[in-house]
Amino acid sequence: MIRKIVFAAMLALAPAAQAQTGIDQRVIGEFTPTRDMTSAALGATAAFWAALDRGDLSLSYGLTAPALRDAVTLQEFTDAVAPTADFGVPRRVMRLTWHHEQPNYPGTALAVDWQVRDGDTLLGGGYLIWQLLDDGTFGLLRLDTTDLRDAQ
Repeated sequence: MIRKIVFAAMLALAPAAQAQTGIDQRVIGEFTPTRDMTSAALGATAAFWAALDRGDLSLSYGLTAPALRDAVTLQEFTDAVAPTADFGVPRRVMRLTWHHEQPNYPGTALAVDWQVRDGDTLLGGGYLIWQLLDDGTFGLLRLDTTDLRDAQ
């Protein structure tokens, strides 16, 4: 119940990724994502980024899937995410790849590939993997970030 309330509150605060258009979308497996599912996944992505941008890593951690929370503590999550939490806008979703009933992703998962640019300069990017949970919300299962700011 608390997770749904937090999730709904974060969606109300985070329109950025939801408003983006022209995103490449792919599907692996026998599955057709609905518009509502895609919107919810982009809303979860925007909510996660909004929490990062505000420095609220505990709220970001609250958006993770139970499997991730079982594997890492809030402190471990914070230590891993904090160095790149300050990317800020404009993060841009580049591709959505839905995985349905695949060997490495049982159930339905979504990989969200993203980048951050300053003009023509690529500052970094990565991916988020969301798991579609039984209650119809998405929980963050994995994230990877590459920070190229020091390489510039």
